[in-house]
Amino acid sequence: MGKIVELPESLANQIAAGEVVERPASVVKELLENSIDAGATKITVRVEEAGLNLIELADNGAGIEAEDLPIALLRHATSKLKSARDLFQIRTLGFRGEALPSIASISELTIETSTEEETAGTRLIAKAGKVELIEAMAKVVGTKITVKNLFYNTPARLKFIRSLQAELAHITDIINRESLAHPEISFTLISEKNTVLQTTGSGDLRQTIAQIYGLSNARKLVSLSTEDLDFKVSGFISLPELTRASRNYISVFLNGRYIKNFQLNRAIIEGYGSKLMVGRFPLVVLHIEMAPQLVDVNVHPTKQEVRLSKEPELMKLISTAIREALGEETLIPLALENLPQSQTREGVEANFEENNLKNYLPPKMALTNQPITYEAPEEKIPTVQEPEITLETVFESQTETVNAPKVNQTFPELQYLAQLHSSYLLCQAPNEFYIVDQHAAQERVKYEYWRDKIGEVNYEQQSLLFPVLIDLPKDEFQRVLEKKSQLEEAGLYLEEYGEGQFILREHPIWMREAEIEKATYELIDLLLADKETSVKKYREDLAIMIACRSSIKAHDPIDPDGARELLRQLSECENPYNCPHGRPSLVKFDAQDLQKMFRRIMQSHGSARSNMEL
Repeated sequence: MGKIVELPESLANQIAAGEVVERPASVVKELLENSIDAGATKITVRVEEAGLNLIELADNGAGIEAEDLPIALLRHATSKLKSARDLFQIRTLGFRGEALPSIASISELTIETSTEEETAGTRLIAKAGKVELIEAMAKVVGTKITVKNLFYNTPARLKFIRSLQAELAHITDIINRESLAHPEISFTLISEKNTVLQTTGSGDLRQTIAQIYGLSNARKLVSLSTEDLDFKVSGFISLPELTRASRNYISVFLNGRYIKNFQLNRAIIEGYGSKLMVGRFPLVVLHIEMAPQLVDVNVHPTKQEVRLSKEPELMKLISTAIREALGEETLIPLALENLPQSQTREGVEANFEENNLKNYLPPKMALTNQPITYEAPEEKIPTVQEPEITLETVFESQTETVNAPKVNQTFPELQYLAQLHSSYLLCQAPNEFYIVDQHAAQERVKYEYWRDKIGEVNYEQQSLLFPVLIDLPKDEFQRVLEKKSQLEEAGLYLEEYGEGQFILREHPIWMREAEIEKATYELIDLLLADKETSVKKYREDLAIMIACRSSIKAHDPIDPDGARELLRQLSECENPYNCPHGRPSLVKFDAQDLQKMFRRIMQSHGSARSNMEL
């Protein structure tokens, strides 16, 4: 007797559910996509116990005809594909015909729906994928789907549910993404009878961002719009002062679908260049429109992974658009707003509101929708004993490389006042007061010098009077042997000299002799640590290292002439606003900030004189 048998439909659906329905948030995502495809403009989601006990979604979409309702629970039954050709030009969010049968197979499912043409509605009740009842009911607007007791017949899946707070966080994240993808639709999320999230559906993307991430953060966004023959890109990107410690606040949408794409995320970060602090990521909402024929969305059942045609061209378009959008902005943060939020009056008020939210939101979820604040960690400058570098020699070496002045048009014309704590330069401009971090400022100046110098295609070498021996552990020695050609592309030629040893007899002309040994070890470390070997990146990291170690440090005194020269050089930088690690090189107080600090502007108490300047 043969051993191969056809699986029962109910078992096949449960297997499919393992891919489609990973957690309650997966159910919410699939139902939301069906509602959006049905043309809904208002969608309400209600959950109990983070969706494990109840998920109810109601929309005002086109509805499902009575004769189609039982067919909707069959595997691969869909209204969105008619032929194989349709698979290569998909314009809808759903198309596989797996969601409803997968959800029904592991829950108790009820669908109540009607179309505009029908005079009555239809109710379907199913359990474990089997239809138990189909009956007529009063006409409803759109569709309401109720999912109860999720995973009741697959209890093993419940073991992977971490906590109700975490599951509610995932559901909220799904609805956040759909709200950003479709600002023209009003979304509401209710958990345990409390409204967690609500958007107006006005079609204004910035307004939707404000409703999700907070008004103060929406104000720190820059609009972006660009296109070429294949792609149209639009959306909002945050100023470099508004960052988070993870990439979770980067949302990329392709033809209205939220996608995860490492290459596009990398293009976004590259667009910021060195304006971001190391380890920090911006808030980005990016909409990409392209012909459906140029994208393959049939990669994974969740439909979040896609294959793109002309991906390198799209990456370049995104990076360039971000670079140009930020280039038009003055990126000097206001000093008071640059403080961690908890240290400001606004932060105290926000914390108070957050504590109130915790009365009905799980703790982790209360944080998910909170405004994103810039938390600048203290930069640790390497404590390396080096030959003393005087300000005179530093400035002399820099001015030798300066061509015709290229003063940054958005950079203010600063008047130097004094040095504070031997670390900060105090300056003024009309109606504004500035504090310049002397180390960050000179680090930016020197970084741009070394970045250009090291980046020059020049492999000219200079012989060393005393060759340098490079000792490495055996494993690293072997790995360097394999990648020697990449070091040579950076202008570093190592010869095998002994067991675990290389000898360096000459060095690139851009490398200062006093830094040769350190720079060589640094370059080797970069080579071994970087998974994506890139000569460009090695050179950039080396430029950062040299700039950091050779710049004036905090607590180093500087004379007025040296300070003015540093400010002049900073004004000529391509990006004078950040050090190469992304820390701000200067902050400002505008006239109103100073008046507030000295209580020259009073808060309103209803008096006609209360807002008068004293």
